[in-house]
Amino acid sequence: MPTTWHVLGAGSLGTLWAARLARAGLPVRLVLRNADRLQAYQAAGGLTLVEQGQAQCYPVPGETADHHEPIKRLLLACKAYDAEAAVSSVAHRLDADSELILLQNGLGSQDAVANRVPLARCISASSTEGAFRDGDWRVVFAGHGYTWLGDPAHPVAPFWLDDLVAAGIPHEWSADIL
Repeated sequence: MPTTWHVLGAGSLGTLWAARLARAGLPVRLVLRNADRLQAYQAAGGLTLVEQGQAQCYPVPGETADHHEPIKRLLLACKAYDAEAAVSSVAHRLDADSELILLQNGLGSQDAVANRVPLARCISASSTEGAFRDGDWRVVFAGHGYTWLGDPAHPVAPFWLDDLVAAGIPHEWSADIL
């Protein structure tokens, strides 16, 4: 069974990735900050991805950060200044087998995040894809781009890059990302 993608950060890039991974049939869960946001999300029925004027809803399951299930793969998609607090909210769910993909808007948070979860593997990501939210739980895919991923401490590319291929997320592995 494929590893679940947990996505923490329901902004434009987080919801764009979550919807595209779900569309590819991959297991995805959206991690929300509190019960109120989870309730609002569940009432909406999922994430809506708008591409070329066409809207499609993907019923990605949601959960709160304090959920008990371990996280093996986490896409942390938030502003750089929020990254340390965001990962702290799920640190109890991460272990030595966990991998974090740090897709921040801005640089400088990677070391702080890695220090919060020293056992987990932290992979940096940088993307030129364009997206914006036009409402709660709705994301408009505004511009095709490219995502670079890498981990200078562990230069071997992870097997799950195949998930990105399946989801139509153009990417390249670069051990020299920082």
